[in-house]
Amino acid sequence: MPAQQRPVGTRLTRTERQLMELLCSGTDAQSAIAREQLMQAQWGGYPHAECECFLLTFEGKAGLAPIDHDGGPFAMVEVSAHSETLGFIELWVVDGYLHSVDYMPFGDDHVQIPTRETHELTFAGRG
Repeated sequence: MPAQQRPVGTRLTRTERQLMELLCSGTDAQSAIAREQLMQAQWGGYPHAECECFLLTFEGKAGLAPIDHDGGPFAMVEVSAHSETLGFIELWVVDGYLHSVDYMPFGDDHVQIPTRETHELTFAGRG
């Protein structure tokens, strides 16, 4: 179960923001829109009690351009350790707006989203 409980609508932590910046680091126009949305994004809570995957929310979407994406995974980060790929972290977009971050490990279930301090995280591209 996630250890950190905080109110929906609070700022992203430094670790969450670093991960989001990596997920939005594509060089295309839609990634640029995602980075603009990220500036307004807030922590939206945990969708599942058994993992640290998290939702994103916005106090208001006025003035934010929507991302031209059909929905679902928008960008991925490869998670590895000692040159072994362990899974992927996905950034989801729903209805044109940043929606959630999900960790899809290979093999065993993991409750913690890997960080740069614990794993090698590499931008794997846009979905």
